[in-house]
Amino acid sequence: MSWSVFVRAVFVAAVTIASALIQPLPSGVLINVGFGLVVSGIAILIELRMRQAALTRVLGGLIGGVIGLVIGEGLEAALVWADANDGPLLFVRVFLMLFLPYLGLVIGVRRGEWLEPSRLIALFRGAGPERRYKILDTSVIIDGRIADVCETGFID
Repeated sequence: MSWSVFVRAVFVAAVTIASALIQPLPSGVLINVGFGLVVSGIAILIELRMRQAALTRVLGGLIGGVIGLVIGEGLEAALVWADANDGPLLFVRVFLMLFLPYLGLVIGVRRGEWLEPSRLIALFRGAGPERRYKILDTSVIIDGRIADVCETGFID
């Protein structure tokens, strides 16, 4: 058995045992064991799907999701004064906490190419001086007329 299969089996067992002990669903132990199996299976499918994605896209999605979560938390904290029992306002608060991280994740995945090393280096590297190359004919060099060419302003 390979290492990744062993780690996945331990993960499924841990989630299933946690689901059986905590019982997130009020329907009994067997339903919660099934729930734990389904949730851990979905998590493994997400992990397998992410293996095929480029690292820059995964990192971009992670950064975007965290930024969206922080913005959503800030907006939700601004609504703390409101009545928690007000249905429409409660929906707006929950919607913001779900939508903004999702939006950040999607934008981060789409713009993940910004995190490529060559682009990051270009951000921090200053624009160098513009180089202006000049070509001299060999007869100028042979005849020793370089001083004359410099006096005309062609060469600095």
